[in-house]
Amino acid sequence: MIDDGMRDRIAAAIQRAEQGTRAELVAAIAQRADSYRSNALAAALAAALIAGLAVWALLPWPGPVEMLAAELVAFLLVYVLIAFTPFGVRVVPAARKRRMASRLARLVFLERGLASTEEHCGVLFFVSAAEHYVEIIADRGIDRAVEPGAWEKIVAAFTAAVKKGEVEQGFIAAIDTLGALLAKHYPADGSNPNRIPDRLIEL
Repeated sequence: MIDDGMRDRIAAAIQRAEQGTRAELVAAIAQRADSYRSNALAAALAAALIAGLAVWALLPWPGPVEMLAAELVAFLLVYVLIAFTPFGVRVVPAARKRRMASRLARLVFLERGLASTEEHCGVLFFVSAAEHYVEIIADRGIDRAVEPGAWEKIVAAFTAAVKKGEVEQGFIAAIDTLGALLAKHYPADGSNPNRIPDRLIEL
């Protein structure tokens, strides 16, 4: 999804955006927000049970070895499929996917120091690819300054671009728009150190 050229161009967009503002802007993308091991375990146990029942029902004289082998194979196949492949995310309930992606976004916001800027003007543009989740998290200073609905419009424009296959264009447009908003409310004054590297964070 992200190649070297795209990384460089997105990094350049972040750098341009931050040159005009004393706010901190971070863009991050996660391949998936969680491994969903609990979902994988539950599905694998169910698959093992079904496999054992199938062997008992279909074979004329099933023994414990045959049943155990079928259960083990079914358990391992389903667990690996859900925990380690993109297909697994599809069987996870939508509410859980949103919850885990939102949780990861907030962890990134805190870990990158966006909640500890002096003027409370840190902003995170967060994407979780497997969950198709996009969110902008802003500290209270910039969140109060920006007009209502501004973040949602940026997210909607990015989502529309991704649906058309324009991932890079969507990222850069979102960063440019965020940079303009931050420059409007927190213009650069030469006193703000760039504490966070200007690059796309990949998780």
